[in-house]
Amino acid sequence: MDNVGEFRSKAFDDYCLALGIKVEHSVPHVHTQNGLIESLIKRIKWIARPLLQNCKLPTSYWVHTVLHAVALIQLRPIAYHDTSPLQLVRGKEPSISHLQIFGYTVYVPIPPPQHTAMGPHRKLGIYVGYVTPSIIKYLEPMTGDLHTARYADYVFDEDHFPALGGDRHLEECQEIEWNASGMQSLDPRTSESEL
Repeated sequence: MDNVGEFRSKAFDDYCLALGIKVEHSVPHVHTQNGLIESLIKRIKWIARPLLQNCKLPTSYWVHTVLHAVALIQLRPIAYHDTSPLQLVRGKEPSISHLQIFGYTVYVPIPPPQHTAMGPHRKLGIYVGYVTPSIIKYLEPMTGDLHTARYADYVFDEDHFPALGGDRHLEECQEIEWNASGMQSLDPRTSESEL
């Protein structure tokens, strides 16, 4: 195991010795000796770091990018198989239709008791992943609080990465329209408050 402090204590060594476990520590700062776990941590960092750097979230929100990176790793094929880890476990190919770009603007419905007939019906959020394919996670831009919403209820604005503290306001939320093909689109000229 590595040289992390909790594994180097006399109490831990005595505990392992009592169980008949011989403890061997790797050379400090030579992570390759820890094999598969270090490889997985490195892979997660390779995915999480660009996710965080590509959006306007501060580095203190790294936990959201790491969790999203882990979810992405479960969905993609691995070197030893042409199937994803999730497919190996469940026996069927996972859907990726719910995936969105990390850190994008998401407009989440305001619950009926909290909005007025003439006021905005959606609020701005920052997409930070999903719980299940039908439930997304988003941050409240003004407070940084984490919330969830149904996938079917939200609308993405894939042109903006909002910053915490709010660089866009509810007045800028765009109206949802249905085009001829039945797809959702955003009308940049109309605000939600004009509805």
